[in-house]
Amino acid sequence: MKKILLLIALLVFFNAYSQQSKIDSLTLQLELKKTNEEKIKILELLSKILINYSTPDKSIPYFLEMSAISKKLKRHELESQSYKYISECYLKKGDFENAEKYALEALNISTNSNDTNFYLIDINQLGRVYHHFQKYEKAVETYNKGIDRYKIHPQGNAICTIYSNLGISYGQQGKIEKEINSYLKSSKYADKLESYTAKSFALYNIAYLYMNLNQYEKSEKYYLLALKDSTKIELKAYVYMNHHGLGNNYSRWGKYQKALKHNKIAYDYYKSTGNKLYQFDLLNNTAIVYGRMNNPSKSIKYANLALKLAVELNHKLAIAGAKQTLANGLIDLKKYNEAKGVLLEIARDTTDVKIISLETKSAIYQNLSSVYEGEKNYTKSLEYFKKFKNTNDSILTAQRDSKVSEIETKYQTEKKEKENLQLKTEKAEQALLLEKETKQKWFLSIGFISLLLILVIGGYFYQKNKKQKEVIETLQKDLHHRVKNNLAIINRFIDVVKEEFNNEAFDAKLIELQNRIASINEVHQQLYNNKDATKLGVKKYIKKLQQNIENTYVNKNITVEQHIDATVNLKADTSFPIGLIINEFLTNSFKYAFTNAEKGKILISINEADNHYKLELADNGKGFPKGFDSTNSKTFGLRIMKLLTQQINGTFKIDGANGVKLNIQFPK
Repeated sequence: MKKILLLIALLVFFNAYSQQSKIDSLTLQLELKKTNEEKIKILELLSKILINYSTPDKSIPYFLEMSAISKKLKRHELESQSYKYISECYLKKGDFENAEKYALEALNISTNSNDTNFYLIDINQLGRVYHHFQKYEKAVETYNKGIDRYKIHPQGNAICTIYSNLGISYGQQGKIEKEINSYLKSSKYADKLESYTAKSFALYNIAYLYMNLNQYEKSEKYYLLALKDSTKIELKAYVYMNHHGLGNNYSRWGKYQKALKHNKIAYDYYKSTGNKLYQFDLLNNTAIVYGRMNNPSKSIKYANLALKLAVELNHKLAIAGAKQTLANGLIDLKKYNEAKGVLLEIARDTTDVKIISLETKSAIYQNLSSVYEGEKNYTKSLEYFKKFKNTNDSILTAQRDSKVSEIETKYQTEKKEKENLQLKTEKAEQALLLEKETKQKWFLSIGFISLLLILVIGGYFYQKNKKQKEVIETLQKDLHHRVKNNLAIINRFIDVVKEEFNNEAFDAKLIELQNRIASINEVHQQLYNNKDATKLGVKKYIKKLQQNIENTYVNKNITVEQHIDATVNLKADTSFPIGLIINEFLTNSFKYAFTNAEKGKILISINEADNHYKLELADNGKGFPKGFDSTNSKTFGLRIMKLLTQQINGTFKIDGANGVKLNIQFPK
C-alpha cells in the first residue's frame, strides 16, 4: 500500500511539473507574439491549462487579456469562454459579486446565439455560481431557463449537466423527489447522447444522494460505477471527484481507513492542479475523519491546515467551516477556553446567511452550550442552548412549511382539475338534454356512465385530498410534539439553574418563568392530543393553567371560578397570548391581591359573539394602591398583558378601584 501511495505521489509530482513547464513555455511564447491573431492562439491553449493547474490570482490576468482580444477579433464563443473562466476563478476565491458579473457577461453573448448548447454552457455557469453561494432558488430558476430553451431547440449534450446540477440544487432545498427525477433525466439524456462525462456526473450525484440518505452501501456502488465511467473521460477531475466522494461516504459509514485513503488520492491530485478550494475541503474532511476516530490531536492538526488554506483563499465560508471542525477537536480535548474563542469568532458572522447557514448556526450554538456546560457556567450554557433550539426549530419549521406548501400546491392543482372535469361534465349533460327527444335511450346510457364516472373520480379525489389533509395534520402534530419536548428541556435547564444558585428571590422569578413556559407548553400538549391540531378547547386549557398557579402559590383561602362554555375553541396562534395573559393575572392575584388570612375569589370568564370573544378576569382583593396609574404603569405584569393584547388586535381595559377587573375583547 505504501509503495502504491508513493507511486501516486510521484506521478502527481511529475504531472504538476509537466503542466507548469507547459505554462512557462506558453507564457514565453505569448510575450514574443505581436499580432492579436497569434496571441489568441497561444491564450486559447494556455487558458485550458491555467483553469485546472494554476491559482485564480495568477490566471485572471491572462483570461482578461484573452477576453479583450477575442472581443476585438469578434470571436464571440472564445470571449464567452474567457468570461466563464474568470467567473470560475472568482467562484474559487469566494467572491460572489464578480463570479456572478462575469457569468452574466458570458450569458449576454450566448443569449442571442442560435446555438442552444453554447447558451446552456453559459447558463450552467451562472447556475453554479448561485448554487455555490447558497442561492438555491435562483440556481433552480436559472437551470430551468436553460431547460425551457432546450425544449424549443434541442441541441448538444450540455442538457445532461443542466439536469444534474438542477438536481443538486433541489437536494439543497430538501426536494428529494425533484432531485431524483432530475438525475434520472440527466442519465437518460447521457445514454441517448452517448456522453460518458454526463453519465459519470449523473451517477456521482445519485451516489451523493444515497450518501445523504445514509444508504452507504448503495452510495459506494454508484460512486464506483461513476469512477469506472470517469476513467473513460479525458477530464481527470471527474476521476478524483469520485475519490473525493468515496472518502466522504466511507467517513460517514465508519470505514475510516478507506476514507483516509481516498481523501489522500484526491488531495494529491488537487494539490498538483493548484485547486486550493478542493484541497481545503479534503483537509477539512480528513480532520472530521480523525474526529470520528476519537483522535482529536490529529483532527486539530488537519483542521489547522484547512484553516490556513481557507485564510489564504480569503473564503469566509471555508474559514467558518474549518473553525467549526477545529472547535470540535478542542472540545473533545476539553480545551473549553480555546474552543470558546474559536466558536465566538464564528458566531460574530451568524447574521450573514452567505457565510453561515442555519444548520451551521445551530451547530455553533450547540457547541457553545456544551463548552459553557463544561466550564460549569450553566447560565451561559442555557442561553446558547435556547439559541440552538430556536434555530433548530426554525429549520424544522422551514422544512415543514416547504412540505405543506408542496402538498397544498398539489391539492390546489388537483382541485382545479376536478372543477374543470365537472364543468366539462355539465356541458356534456346540457348537450345531451338538447338531444333528449331523438336520443332518449342513448341519453340514459351516457347519463348513467357519466354519473358513475363522477362518483369514481369524486371518490378518488376525496381519498387523495383526505390523505393530504392527514399528512398536513401529522406534520402539525409532529411540530407541536417537538416544541413540547423542547420546552420540557428548557424547563429542566431552569431547574438546574435553580439548584445551582439556591436563592429564594431568584427561584421565585424562575418559577414565574416556568409557569409562563407551562402555559405555552400546555397549548402544544393539547394540540398534539387533539384530532384537530389547529384549534384548542379553552375550558380544559384554562383549568390546567389554574391548577399550575394553585400548586405554585398554595393558599386554600383563594378560590378560582370559571365561567366558560365547553364549546368555546380558540385558534392555536390566539391560544398562546390568551394563556399568558391569564397566567399573568392569576399570578399577580395570588401574590398581591389578598392577605394570607383573607378569603378571596378570582373569576375567569370567556364569552363568544358573532365576530369576537370577550375575556373577563377579576378578583375581589385590595385592588391597586392609591395614586396608581394603570395607563402609564411600567410594571412587568401590566406591560406584558398589554403587549399580548396588542398581538391579538384586542382592546384592553383594567380597573383597580374595587379589586382588579380586566376586560379584553379580541376578534375571531
